[in-house]
Amino acid sequence: MEDKVIKLKKKYIGIAFDAIAKAGEIALRFEKDKIEFWNKSVGQPVTHADLEINIFLKSFFKKYTPEFGWLSEESEDDNSRFEKKIFWCVDPIDGTRSYINKRPEYVISIALVSNTTPIFGLIFNPKTNEMFSAEKSLGAFCNKKRIKVSDNIDMNRCKVAISNSELKNIENFLFFKNLEILSMGSIAYKIALVAKGQVDIALSFTKKSDWDLAAASLIIEEAGGTISNIRNEKINYNTKKLNISSVLAANPNIHKRLLNEIKQT
Repeated sequence: MEDKVIKLKKKYIGIAFDAIAKAGEIALRFEKDKIEFWNKSVGQPVTHADLEINIFLKSFFKKYTPEFGWLSEESEDDNSRFEKKIFWCVDPIDGTRSYINKRPEYVISIALVSNTTPIFGLIFNPKTNEMFSAEKSLGAFCNKKRIKVSDNIDMNRCKVAISNSELKNIENFLFFKNLEILSMGSIAYKIALVAKGQVDIALSFTKKSDWDLAAASLIIEEAGGTISNIRNEKINYNTKKLNISSVLAANPNIHKRLLNEIKQT
């Protein structure tokens, strides 16, 4: 019985790698032409690529894993995430603004969530060809090479990744003025870069949802990092409202020190 479970698990992981690679091809194909977009809500752009990738992934996973539920930024919530013990949690394009501007800072994010716990995560950047992956308790990888968060303990030497739209949010925090600020899209990609040790801190003061973070949070935790909201509260998945207030990801030492700085300010 145990061997069967292991084989099934490998099967799910294998098809997820196939699916995300094909989704990346769709993103690159649409990017060749002028990218048309519209706002599905205030400040929330969407493109044809977002929708096409969503259609493809939903059809793909429904075909190969009909027993799993589904949750995606670009699908109406059908509550199958509550009806099934395991569900796919998908963001067809995280960092749509970067995609529209043809900046290499968007990713496709796929997580497999068991009730409230991410157990497998994939983040793929089609432009840089970086494939981040993690299985719970088995480590984190980028293009099949194990990754770890940086061991930097010097706050003054930190690189902070934050969205351009949030730069104004750190102006009141004096300690950020001494740090190297990297403006980039996609919170999932920012967190993945922290997991890779390429960036020290990924930060967002604005609301996020499960599809933004489920894969990324598993990847950074498996890379030895820490993730929470800016009040140091655990990020809870599969809630009714899918509302995550903010995000802070870093190595454990920097995470603790930055929380203290934010709290004092």
